Amino acid sequence: MNLYRRTFSILRPYLRQLVTASTSAALHALLSGMMVWMAGPLLMTLFQVEAPLSMEPEPTAVHATPNPGSTESSAADGLVTEVSSGIDAVRDSMKNWVHDLVEAETRQDTLINFCWLIMLIAIGKNLFMYLQGFFMAFVQQSVIRSLRDRLFEKYQRLSLDYFHRRRTGQIISRVTNDVVVLNESIDLGFNHLVADTILALTFFSFLIILSWKLTLLAMVVLPVVFGFIWFIGKTLRRHSERSQQRMADVNSVLEEAVNNTRIVKAFSMEKFETEKFIKTTTNYFRSLLRMTRIRHLSSPINDVLISFAGVVILLYAGARIIAGTGELDAGDFMTFVVAMFAMIKPVKSLSQIHIKLQEGLAAAERVFRVLDADEKIVDPPQSRRLDRFTDCIRYDKVDFSYNSGEMILKDVSFKVRFGEVVAIVGPSGAGKSTLLDLLPRFYDPQAGSITIDGIHITAVSLASLRGLMGIVTQETFLFNDTIYNNIAYGLHDVSREAVVHAARMANADRFIREFENDYDTLVGNRGVMLSGGQRQRLAIARALLKDPQILIFDEATSALDTESELLVQEAISHLMKNRTTLVVAHRLSTIVNADRIVVIDDGRIVEEGRHEDLLHSGGLYHRLYMMQFKNGEAVQQNDPPVSTSAKKGP
Repeated sequence: MNLYRRTFSILRPYLRQLVTASTSAALHALLSGMMVWMAGPLLMTLFQVEAPLSMEPEPTAVHATPNPGSTESSAADGLVTEVSSGIDAVRDSMKNWVHDLVEAETRQDTLINFCWLIMLIAIGKNLFMYLQGFFMAFVQQSVIRSLRDRLFEKYQRLSLDYFHRRRTGQIISRVTNDVVVLNESIDLGFNHLVADTILALTFFSFLIILSWKLTLLAMVVLPVVFGFIWFIGKTLRRHSERSQQRMADVNSVLEEAVNNTRIVKAFSMEKFETEKFIKTTTNYFRSLLRMTRIRHLSSPINDVLISFAGVVILLYAGARIIAGTGELDAGDFMTFVVAMFAMIKPVKSLSQIHIKLQEGLAAAERVFRVLDADEKIVDPPQSRRLDRFTDCIRYDKVDFSYNSGEMILKDVSFKVRFGEVVAIVGPSGAGKSTLLDLLPRFYDPQAGSITIDGIHITAVSLASLRGLMGIVTQETFLFNDTIYNNIAYGLHDVSREAVVHAARMANADRFIREFENDYDTLVGNRGVMLSGGQRQRLAIARALLKDPQILIFDEATSALDTESELLVQEAISHLMKNRTTLVVAHRLSTIVNADRIVVIDDGRIVEEGRHEDLLHSGGLYHRLYMMQFKNGEAVQQNDPPVSTSAKKGP
């Protein structure tokens, strides 16, 4: 779809308000034009002694008999004479209309009528200016809200790989900066385009009516003005793209510095981050300044060109009036001069509209690029609901790579029976976390299939698929909200008793009660007010409250100290009761009692079995285990392992 058409199509839901605003703008412009037209008659009223507004018919010009040898010239002269007569008739009609409105017996009374008329016009045009501003503001703010909602909704539908390939600041900038720039262009495109176009046309009509010859003289400069406007707009669109990218860089650096403030302080990198931020804002400043310089250069140059045309007209017509050879009387000439200079402002504004529209189109292009982004993980057209899991999960010859690069998983096949605890182990970078990310469809494999109870997961609705699962990761994400709302995340009809019970089962209730506001305590940005173990236990409480049938633990205890891990492992044992569990484990001591251990290396399954069998086979699992423990007896003295007995219930 054409970019212009698509940009303005977002205004369709607000057509009624737009029509009201545009109509008000048109009426405001017409009344402003009427105010200018009053200048000439008012001057005649103030300074003419007799019959200030009476319009005596001009004597009909006697034309010479055309030369039979110049038929074409005579036809042209006749057309010019006819057009001139028509224009003169319109001018006289407009002057007579004003005359009829304000004429009185004395000049004093006529002046009073003029004042009343001027006040009525002033009240009317300002009333319409208010209506225009109000309804246009409604449209503007509605557009901003709508676009931001659509962008945010789109971000929720996009798969994880979209965000992995883009900086956070760039993503945020689309919702904040670009939407505002686009909205400013829409504002100018309607708020000013209607009013300024009508004003410019009205004043131009006055000039034609008063003296079409002088107007043609002024038109000589217009092609130069519009050519310059086109060039400036094209240049600004290119610079606007760069400027918005620099703003996205500023957002990225700011977001990263705030989120990683603990690391920044730990490494004493405050000065480094400050210098990086200053460098980024300087780049944005330079880009913005370059764009601003070009934008503001257009206004004075246009002003000088238009003023030059006005001065030429003033010298030419004024000299003829002084010499007594002019075609205008004093009142008409005053109206002509006022209209000519009044036209400068709307023409300048119209020149800026083109420039701002080019900036807005650059922003629109970036916004639509997000809205048009490919949604790789979607519900099938006729998706099935999967409310229960009763048999097994099966991976069958699964291949996967990020962004069509090197294969992360290669020909992976295994199954997880209902109620089993299956651990996934292997060296760093082997593909363990990726393997589990495929189950809730954070990504889709390039080859092979994953089924639950024989149903391909791509045929199941995402909501019901993910509704079966509870996921606890190594990096726990908490929202800047209360402890209660973090545990009850996404659940609207949950009771406080259920939240407290989940917290008790996750070994979290005790430390929560130690806070002054217990469950109403704010956890801070990303849960910064809590320790790692406390955050992890809240994540487990959140999973418990969801009551999932399938649990996924992605190295949920690898970053914890021994005491925290004891508490978290106990909470995990509660959570695993009567559930099917997949565990990615860094500490092998935690999975020695798993029903089955799947060993993965370089994207392939190289071993599979129970702990004792794999330990005696002398393969990769044995090597990994011996790297952590010098003898097998260390297992019995280490942290409590994930126990299959936990899932059997009390």
